[in-house]
Amino acid sequence: MKKPNFKRDLWKLEFRIQDDSYAQALYAALCNVQWLHYSQEPKNAYGCTWRYAGGLVADMRDKGENYLDFYCSGNEGKVRKDVKDDLLVLGYKPIPYVFDNEDPVEIEIYED
Repeated sequence: MKKPNFKRDLWKLEFRIQDDSYAQALYAALCNVQWLHYSQEPKNAYGCTWRYAGGLVADMRDKGENYLDFYCSGNEGKVRKDVKDDLLVLGYKPIPYVFDNEDPVEIEIYED
């Protein structure tokens, strides 16, 4: 079995991400949320900056977009249910960031 690699595994959603609404929702789900593979420890969770998330989504769509097409487009840190379900199929669950011994902020899951 290959070692989990979130960025590589995310490319399995390449066709889903062609939908503008789904692309924006995936971008938002990558912001302020970490994604943990069921086989890994929390210290190995994947997280990225808003700018990187926007660039990643733009690159996956291959439509000549860049990070600014998604950056600050809304719902950052919230996870749409279909995005969560697709990532669960890939083996990843969302976990909140914890900063400086603060209580974690609950991740909001919403319907489209």
